[in-house]
Amino acid sequence: MKKIARLCAGLCLLASVAAGLAGCESDSSHRQTMSYAQTRGHAIYLRHCVGCHAQHGTGDAFSAVPALAGQRFEYLREQIENFASDERHSPRMRWALNRASTTPLQSADDLASYLSHLPVQRFASGDPRFHAEGERDYAALCVACHAADARGNLSGTIPSLRTQHDSYLVKRLRGFASSSPTIAIKAHEVDDHTIVAIAAYLSSLGAVDDGSAEPRLP
Repeated sequence: MKKIARLCAGLCLLASVAAGLAGCESDSSHRQTMSYAQTRGHAIYLRHCVGCHAQHGTGDAFSAVPALAGQRFEYLREQIENFASDERHSPRMRWALNRASTTPLQSADDLASYLSHLPVQRFASGDPRFHAEGERDYAALCVACHAADARGNLSGTIPSLRTQHDSYLVKRLRGFASSSPTIAIKAHEVDDHTIVAIAAYLSSLGAVDDGSAEPRLP
């Protein structure tokens, strides 16, 4: 029995080592395929962003921190620049980005390049009871800018809303409803129930049907 136990323990150890090596090879292979901009962005991200947005750009649903993996390049670049200049106000984001580099425009390009090429993730959706209602509300209020499939525009200036945390979507929509001078949601005076429904519907959407990542600019 002791020999069998030792044999089982040895097999488990070998399996663990093999899995670890496979993970290292996969991570190494990913790094080798990254461009110089993505490599620089990866280094900045690991040093200054990973604490809030998680190792693979998946964000944090509990804290309503957005997922960034696979988001459109141009949207990411523009928003990072806006945070760095305080045009989009967030003391935490401005502090992190100004710490990251003395050349914020280059850092914005590098971070956006890295994040936009990360694999899109799938998260838990909002209350499924609101999905059908949210789909109707989205079609009525949001399609004109974010497109019928919620993937934003081809130029990348309007973000994809798919594969995003329900909590973050609710937070942002509430902010738009109360303060945004540009987002149409304010003009429509959308109530909180509609916001929750739209967020629940959007959070139920996965990556594109063929399983590929969102289209990105290089």
